[in-house]
Amino acid sequence: MTGIVLLGVALGGGAIGPALAVESVPPASATCPAAFPAQPPALPADRPAELVRIEGLAEACRDRAGYFAYLGVLMLTLQRPQEAALALEKALLLDPELAGTQLDYAQALAELGDLASAVSLADEVSQRPDIPLALQAWLSTNLDAWRGDSWRADWSIDVLAGGESNLNSAPGIRFLTLTLPGGSVPFELAASAKPRSGGALRTILVGSAVRSLGRGLLLFAGEFTARNSPSHSDTNQRLVSANAAYVQPALGGQLGVRVVQTRLWIGNEPTYNSSGWRLLYHLPESLSLGPCGNRLGYGAESLDFPGASLQAGRYTGAEAWLSCRSEDWQIDFGLQDGNDRPSHATRPGGAQRRSDLILGVARKLGAATLSLWVQRGRATDELPYSPLLGDQARRMDRLTSRLFYEHPVVNQWSIVGYAETTSQKSNIDLFKMDNNAIYLGLRWRGL
Repeated sequence: MTGIVLLGVALGGGAIGPALAVESVPPASATCPAAFPAQPPALPADRPAELVRIEGLAEACRDRAGYFAYLGVLMLTLQRPQEAALALEKALLLDPELAGTQLDYAQALAELGDLASAVSLADEVSQRPDIPLALQAWLSTNLDAWRGDSWRADWSIDVLAGGESNLNSAPGIRFLTLTLPGGSVPFELAASAKPRSGGALRTILVGSAVRSLGRGLLLFAGEFTARNSPSHSDTNQRLVSANAAYVQPALGGQLGVRVVQTRLWIGNEPTYNSSGWRLLYHLPESLSLGPCGNRLGYGAESLDFPGASLQAGRYTGAEAWLSCRSEDWQIDFGLQDGNDRPSHATRPGGAQRRSDLILGVARKLGAATLSLWVQRGRATDELPYSPLLGDQARRMDRLTSRLFYEHPVVNQWSIVGYAETTSQKSNIDLFKMDNNAIYLGLRWRGL
């Protein structure tokens, strides 16, 4: 966005006035000012008030191309591309030669998914001889991205220190009662099977890349997470997940397919592997509720436990998501439901029904972001789990919540921290579990 604004200045048109122009404050009669700011407010927190001020000039400035050009750029910074495109279109109707505004309009079209029109406009402007060399490079990069000739990547790395109350995810019981032919007998759990608390260091690397391919988009994403505890090294964890997806317009919305892979190691031993696929369908905008988007999905996943092969199975299930976004808020609500069918007929509990309810809320607080993530899950076995554990079908209810905070400090660095709590209830004591965690550290975002 900064590149577009500066280009408008360099070309002397569009959303921009002269480089040294100062903002004119309209009198009470709402007279249209002679010039508009060189660029929108630098601080995101100041932009909503600026939008209110500018919208109050709509009647006075209804015939000014510069007014609609500046309004369009402001809408882009507020991540409202649809409204930005409308304002920029009005500006170009009033003055078709505003090269800077043409580029802003191209940016809005690109954010709306109309890459072909964005490329056409940007190509036209790129032929002008008066574009500064530095901005030529910016324009070339964006043209490559819009054409699908290059990848757009985003990644970050977190390093956090903290502690957890149950590093080994052990049941919160001292004695386990077993049902034997002679009656119920309590057995004390070994020390290694009881909850162990301690400090830990977490390292989280997350990355994604996207490019155009045909009529759609090709996406890759991955995550690596490591947790190391100096005092309990046998609880150390490493998690690697990766997925690839292709999405293209279809059925009035967007249709895609995703393949996923996940690997988990505990104490340097392979513990869990999964691989699968998922079909995704983003509903048409006409079926959306205001700033909300809807997504449906269905998929299958193979589950493997190298140290306990009898637990292997195959999960199939459906999902539905509602995602709502505004300038300062983001809300995601999801439902998942499916069945985990055993690979071996003798698996304890047999088939398992699983359902999850997920809620994510994020709020911008100036430059900072505060987010809350909550997941409520239920798993119910079809058959009794084990005669030794009461010969009853296992039920588990799991509630996990995380409060996360991020505050940018300098350049690409941010202070990050989170507090997380997990509680799992069950009708079988062996599967009861609680854990509390708190971490604080730094995040570096790659460009």
